[in-house]
Amino acid sequence: MKNKKVIITSIIIAALLAGYVKGCAYLPITGTVVDAETGKPIEGAVVLVEWTIKKGIGDKHTESVKVAEVLTDKDGKFDLPGCYRSFVEKPDLAVYKKGFVTWSSRNIFPTWENRKDFQWASNNRYMLEKFKTTYSYTDHYMFTTGAINSTIDSERKQLFFKMYSVAEEDKVIKEQNEKDQKRMKGQTK
Repeated sequence: MKNKKVIITSIIIAALLAGYVKGCAYLPITGTVVDAETGKPIEGAVVLVEWTIKKGIGDKHTESVKVAEVLTDKDGKFDLPGCYRSFVEKPDLAVYKKGFVTWSSRNIFPTWENRKDFQWASNNRYMLEKFKTTYSYTDHYMFTTGAINSTIDSERKQLFFKMYSVAEEDKVIKEQNEKDQKRMKGQTK
């Protein structure tokens, strides 16, 4: 009977420990960013990864635990550090290069469909689609800021923000102004 209690207690402790360490070890990874059409490597794309944690009871909020940003080399390759912390959420990964659509580990632009093929693993290929003239810069801005959790810990995402804003901020403002002007014309008729 005593052995049975020891075995049951051991199983319970093992189960609790398995739950505790879940998400605590995301090893460093490597990857390659390529043009989705040509398969050629993309140099100078910014790759951002962020680990977050949910905090609070009832009214939970999200906090950033770790952020890393790197640029791809001439072969489109990059190295990202890992994260060794308990209870972190699955990492959010985003890739951006001027002239291309932001790649997000969570969603796919322009449909916002949930991405189901992302795994934190080495040697993944991240295929960037060229930005099409039929796409909206305003929609892409909303997608991109969501992909990088722009409302939390933005000071650690400066490389991504700088590359994106230099490339697209004027286009977003111009498109939004044009939409506003059309809306105003419609109201004055």
